[in-house]
Amino acid sequence: MKKICSAFGLGCGLALALLSTACNGDDAGTSATGDPFAVYPFEDEWREVVNTSFPLDTVKTITIGRREFSDNFASRGDIEVLFDQDTETIIVEMRKYAMQGDQAEAEEAFSKLSLWAYSSSGNPDQPSQMDEADNCVEGWQDGCKIYVYYDGLSQPVRSGADFRVHLPRGYRNLLNVETEDNTSEDAYKQRGDITIKDLCGSATLRMENGVAKVRMCPELEEGPTCSADQIANCEAMNWDANCGCTDFGQLKITSLDPYAGNITVDFPAGLWANVSMENTVAGSECLASFDNCNDGSCVLDQSAENLAKGKAEYNYPGEPATPGVGYAFNLEANGCETVFYVDEPDDYVLGEMESPKSEQRGNLSVCTGCLADL
Repeated sequence: MKKICSAFGLGCGLALALLSTACNGDDAGTSATGDPFAVYPFEDEWREVVNTSFPLDTVKTITIGRREFSDNFASRGDIEVLFDQDTETIIVEMRKYAMQGDQAEAEEAFSKLSLWAYSSSGNPDQPSQMDEADNCVEGWQDGCKIYVYYDGLSQPVRSGADFRVHLPRGYRNLLNVETEDNTSEDAYKQRGDITIKDLCGSATLRMENGVAKVRMCPELEEGPTCSADQIANCEAMNWDANCGCTDFGQLKITSLDPYAGNITVDFPAGLWANVSMENTVAGSECLASFDNCNDGSCVLDQSAENLAKGKAEYNYPGEPATPGVGYAFNLEANGCETVFYVDEPDDYVLGEMESPKSEQRGNLSVCTGCLADL
């Protein structure tokens, strides 16, 4: 567990001297500066909270994260989804964080944060009010959702958790992911980032000023839920509308209004795909970059006067295939601005009143191979 100390209004050298005991001890107390309101970032270890069956024949949707609801259920953290399980198994890891005065306060905050995992079509409620038959921990069900639950009247605004979810490689149905930033502490602005590795199905991702990186799987098909025979038949018929596969895949990623998220999607060459990207800010300096539209297999519709938006069709099979179909990628940012952020507790700068890192966000891009090392 990491702890980074702060002493606002003091020079860095003096702050380090005054806080050396607090930073190095497990029972630091309130603050070596005597400030009872000083808070520091604490981060728990990654802990496995789910390891259970994930039947591919019944699970059609899975949801990870949400925006705060009724002063609770807010992850306000990073979400990583890895399609790396060779068996029909889901593993969920959770890492809690909090801004607190000392480690004892942090441990208390962590003890009240827990996984909420139920199959529900409505808004979440406290676990004691949920039907135990909808509990997903002992066996994943269709429509299961992964949230953070705070056992108290109101979840502290500077607390939350990151999620890392491992899913079967064979999952081809819908993934929903949503997170939000935690900017209550000016010197430690935590952005909710989303990372997806080897997505072979469809997904809807929503965030604020974070960074989204999605690497599609190498074997991605235009119709992820169509059978192998249907795909083969459609390829033989050059994707005639009556070939048997009409359930095309879609990835939609949005940094919500008015937020400026950076979004990158890596999909394989050869895929019949239609890409639409737009930063909606009028006169935006942010870019929509079609980095893999350069070998003659792509038809690009983008004005040199407005590089913040554009459309492109990749690998159109030709008639009788319907133009504008195939796998659909829709990327949208609703802000373009300098965003301050941190990556980890070590980024916390003593005495600063703003997060130490910043960059322009609101940029969108698609590529082939740029996220190979993700």
